[in-house]
Amino acid sequence: MGATQRYYTSKLGNDSDLRILFITRHQSNAMRHTRRQHGERQKLAARSPSIKLVQGNLDDIPSLFCAAKELEQKPIWGVFSVQVSMGKGVTVDGQIQQGKGLVDESIKQGVKHFVYSSIERGGDEVSWDNETPVPHFQTKYHIERHLRDVAGDKMGWTILRPVAFMDNLQPNFPTKVFMTALRDTLNGKPLQWVATSDIGFFAAQALEKPEEWDHKAFGLAGDELDFAGLCKVFENKTGAPIGTTFGLLGSALKWGVPEMNHMLMWFGSDGYKADIQKIRSIHPAMMDMETWLVKSSNFRTI
Repeated sequence: MGATQRYYTSKLGNDSDLRILFITRHQSNAMRHTRRQHGERQKLAARSPSIKLVQGNLDDIPSLFCAAKELEQKPIWGVFSVQVSMGKGVTVDGQIQQGKGLVDESIKQGVKHFVYSSIERGGDEVSWDNETPVPHFQTKYHIERHLRDVAGDKMGWTILRPVAFMDNLQPNFPTKVFMTALRDTLNGKPLQWVATSDIGFFAAQALEKPEEWDHKAFGLAGDELDFAGLCKVFENKTGAPIGTTFGLLGSALKWGVPEMNHMLMWFGSDGYKADIQKIRSIHPAMMDMETWLVKSSNFRTI
């Protein structure tokens, strides 16, 4: 279970009246997922009696709804949708098909409010029309527009557009390689970051107070730092700049993973443009990088 799957339940479950049905492909077949993933799912289920795991598949969405309704014995009121962006077997067409299909089936099933986790693409208004050159950004562009166009007055919706996840930064070698590629591509340009728990805050708000968030789409960011500023924050809080490695390895990452290259190049040429001041006025506890390092990261702080 990655950061994209964790952040919603970080804010709903312990103190919410909503029942959460968390979709997992392999609820019982331990041979088909790692021991770590299995453990995380069990921790999730144990987090609150309001959280239940439902085995399903976004390639067969009607059956997924049937399984959820069979477990809960009542109609599904709201849906929170996020698709895996990259990984084995993940394709652009598959993501779009899953995302649009979930919207369509939600309308068919009488879902009242649909929260879609998308991605920021240059500002709240610009994002509607900016597909970007990044394939997994493009999928979210198409799903967003489909949701807006087909929901009409049949289903309420909210679109969250987060920027780069702070939680993807880990004290390990893959992060060093990624940060090397990022450093060498940004060339001094700042990048926006968000803590996944803050995305969870807004997802929870949208489902608990749908009338306040209906038909709204907005970027989510808690900090904006160039690479030097990021290193300074890490040095202040951990005693050392964020780790990097040989430039050749960063270049190899971009060459070997075209999707990553497209994204990094877009960071350097255009980049995220969420309105941090506006978002913090709504959620003053929005974490900046320093706060996240101390409160939520796996880095050892001083």
